Amino acid sequence: MTDEIRRARTAFLWVGVIVPLGLLALAAAVIIAWMPELPDPMAIHWGSDGVDGVASQWGYIAMILGIGGGVVIFDAVIVAFAQRLPQSSTKQPVAQWSTTARFMGAVNLGLGTMIAFLAVVGAALQRGLADAADTPDIGIWTFVGFGLLVGFTALGWFLQPKSPVYEAAQAAPAGSIPLATTERAVWFGTATMARSGVVVLVSALALLALMTVFWIARGDDSWWILGFVTFLLAVTIGSMVVFRVRVNAEGLRVRSLLGWPNTRIPLERIEKIEWVQVNPFAEFGGWGWRIGLDGRRGVVLRTGDSLQVTEANGRVFVVTVDGASDAAAVLETLRAHSA
Repeated sequence: MTDEIRRARTAFLWVGVIVPLGLLALAAAVIIAWMPELPDPMAIHWGSDGVDGVASQWGYIAMILGIGGGVVIFDAVIVAFAQRLPQSSTKQPVAQWSTTARFMGAVNLGLGTMIAFLAVVGAALQRGLADAADTPDIGIWTFVGFGLLVGFTALGWFLQPKSPVYEAAQAAPAGSIPLATTERAVWFGTATMARSGVVVLVSALALLALMTVFWIARGDDSWWILGFVTFLLAVTIGSMVVFRVRVNAEGLRVRSLLGWPNTRIPLERIEKIEWVQVNPFAEFGGWGWRIGLDGRRGVVLRTGDSLQVTEANGRVFVVTVDGASDAAAVLETLRAHSA
């Protein structure tokens, strides 16, 4: 690890982990000190008609630390272990740091500041009240909170040193295979997300589903919100974790299990075919159907072998799939024959 990377990682630790968690802990300490003056239960949610959600005093504290601390720690874990996610068969090393990590550290600072601020304001509005239902509306303060989110995210960005330049792997031109004019060629492959990523997504889906059932069982009218979020996550998982890749005389097709996203690139539109090593976190800011920092688009589900196609209009599409060099060779051969 170079000194440049070490400085970037240390700055992320302070800006994106220690300071946000410290602000949340400080907010919790202030509210605990106010407990004798606060109603029990406390207001935790406001609607058009005033307070429409309450929780016990310690439930209020748990919500602050659970939501705020959970988001900060989750983002930090993603950054820390992104380079350790399962790789393709090539076992290529990945970037030790990137602009994406710097951005996530900045966002953590902004979120931690906003949540801590709104938690303290929400409690301050209730000091001296016997009934949480009498709490004034918090609406105007939420706009201040969003302002802090934006401002401290920007501050967190500049407090971290410029990320070391990540040098993407050089693309290799596609080979070709012997193919007579009377013969046909086709290649099939499956692009799958790393197993650890699938485990995280499925676990989150299971947790949301259990929470939805719990809310329904207790007769809470807001269960549909959790149910809708659960449905969206299920659709996201179904459309992002596995893609079928096909190369034939029609060109390249990359289609998710649910049928969308569905990318088709005809042979006549293809200008150049290559295979390359791709790092989704460093080059695309994450996993799934993405648009890269350099303008490339594609399906990037894990680090490793990728088929890269450049169209005649300059657009570049990438798909991470084992056997990408073979897929590139078949596609190049078909393109040459069609020409």
